[in-house]
Amino acid sequence: MRPRHAKKYLLALLLFIPIGLLQVGIDYQRKVEDLESDLLLLPGQVAGNLVLGGFKGLAADLLWLNMEEYWHSGHHHKVLPLLETISWLQPNYVLVWAIGGWHMAYNIYAAIEDDPEQQAYWYDQGTRFLKKGIYYNPDKYDLYFELGWTYYHKGKDYPNAVTYLARAVQYSSPDYVTDVLAHAYEKAGDIPMAIETWQVLIDKKSSFSDIAVRMIHDLKTKGKATP
Repeated sequence: MRPRHAKKYLLALLLFIPIGLLQVGIDYQRKVEDLESDLLLLPGQVAGNLVLGGFKGLAADLLWLNMEEYWHSGHHHKVLPLLETISWLQPNYVLVWAIGGWHMAYNIYAAIEDDPEQQAYWYDQGTRFLKKGIYYNPDKYDLYFELGWTYYHKGKDYPNAVTYLARAVQYSSPDYVTDVLAHAYEKAGDIPMAIETWQVLIDKKSSFSDIAVRMIHDLKTKGKATP
């Protein structure tokens, strides 16, 4: 790439990334508040697509590298803006949202174990980021599962875990998603639905069938199966 063209490209990127980030926030807020009027639509994404064109992948790669540098140098506060930018550049690339949510709710969370307030902040940012990803990718199980797992494993928030894991299994998904949903139902106190969900795995002769048989037996005889 010629230096003159590179400068133009970088200038365009710097100009339109803030617009794109604003658009992501507006789109998400419209969805949350059921505000679907076209009057709220800004030209950020359209203009960004026209200016960046085929350079989006390259821009995202460069931003990923910057994010890794900030992470390893302990500049965690700089990670979120970069993740927001990468997700704007590639909103339908599910892995961006999955890794971003995990990075905030798990990696950064673990790195600041001496600051519970900051841990709560990054856990919240991780779940919010995954919800934005679901908005842009509503017909795939992946991010519903990632968010459900985060609520289940990290947050111990079993009702919310059930909500998103139950959505995940509505789409084509691996059997382990149904397995985690069954555990979440039990942890949330809904034993009948836990049994019903385990039975699904038995009926489809899944690799989890033996586990499901044991879990149903324990739930019926002991009222508890998950440690």
